[in-house]
Amino acid sequence: MNLHLLEPEVAGGLGENTSFTNQGEVEFLHYEFQGWLGDELLESTPCFIVTESMANSIQIANLSGAVFEDIEYTATQEFSELYPNRTLPNFKRLVVLGKVRVQSDAFYEWSGDDFCLTDESYLVVTNNAFDILKVRQLNYCDTKKLSASESY
Repeated sequence: MNLHLLEPEVAGGLGENTSFTNQGEVEFLHYEFQGWLGDELLESTPCFIVTESMANSIQIANLSGAVFEDIEYTATQEFSELYPNRTLPNFKRLVVLGKVRVQSDAFYEWSGDDFCLTDESYLVVTNNAFDILKVRQLNYCDTKKLSASESY
């Protein structure tokens, strides 16, 4: 069994309407686009967003460890100048529920979910999830294959 560590395109950051819980976790996400190369999975630590179309594909595939929330997303003036004719699709927040630990190219203490977060907030997915994601536009996402650790 292999898992895949993903480092998605960063197309923006947390907007001014993002709100946090008392524990410092994002309660409501406002993603502000500064640029966008077109990938359907994006990040701005500690959050991930996907196009609504990708979210639907994940839900139809019945993959575990992921829920979706509505977000607010806007584009900066810089974005409008760079892409005057680009319309952003609808996006959803990808909230990852699964957990996994990673050391080098190995994983351990995996929750068994299709979508997981490491202690360092990296996104890790199963082969099944990766197969669904890579059918969509994912050209600027760095990936690394992980193998099960023998020593944990």
